[in-house]
Amino acid sequence: MKVVRIATLAAALCVGMTAVASAQSTQPQQNEGRRGRMGEWLLKDINLTDAQKDQIKTIREKYMPQQMELRKSAQATGSVDDATRAKMVDLQDKQAAEIRAILTADQQATFDKNLAAMKTRMAERRNGSS
Repeated sequence: MKVVRIATLAAALCVGMTAVASAQSTQPQQNEGRRGRMGEWLLKDINLTDAQKDQIKTIREKYMPQQMELRKSAQATGSVDDATRAKMVDLQDKQAAEIRAILTADQQATFDKNLAAMKTRMAERRNGSS
């Protein structure tokens, strides 16, 4: 069960990273769900330019097929092995780095704070539910 919860959290992080552009390009709706909230958390208090929004959308689209494939394999087996988990984390880290690279120094500081807070919340949930 713990492996399934960890896999779910990893998948949620992937989804959150891919929702970044949509969370910033439209007004969030109240019932948008976890994906929207995660995207909001990552870019909370960051005002993106239209060019940055376009770049984030391109980055999101670049990683989406790989993330979807990993999620499908995890769902098919009902668990995530260490190799798949490592691939998920690697994709998340690469995507976060690419998004961070298009931000200004001030935006990067806020992004780093948001990302650290999100990872802390996820670790607390993971540790609290074991």
